Amino acid sequence: MIYEAVFKAKSETDRNFDIVYYLGKEGSDYCIESRIEGKTDFETVFLGSCGIEKSEKAIKILAENSVRPLHIEDIILDMRF
Repeated sequence: MIYEAVFKAKSETDRNFDIVYYLGKEGSDYCIESRIEGKTDFETVFLGSCGIEKSEKAIKILAENSVRPLHIEDIILDMRF
């Protein structure tokens, strides 16, 4: 897998950890991997062959809203990706 972009949601007053989001590409398919910084467990959601622009838009929304890794799949499904 090739990582196309990395985004980070910095810690805030109600959340004392950073969340890291990785946009990956394998062939023509994209996915988003997310983890809490310092942890080794990843949550992954597959986006399919939606293109780089749509994939980056989705990952930016996740990072801007500090979506926790456990919830990234639900958010992507709600976006009707």
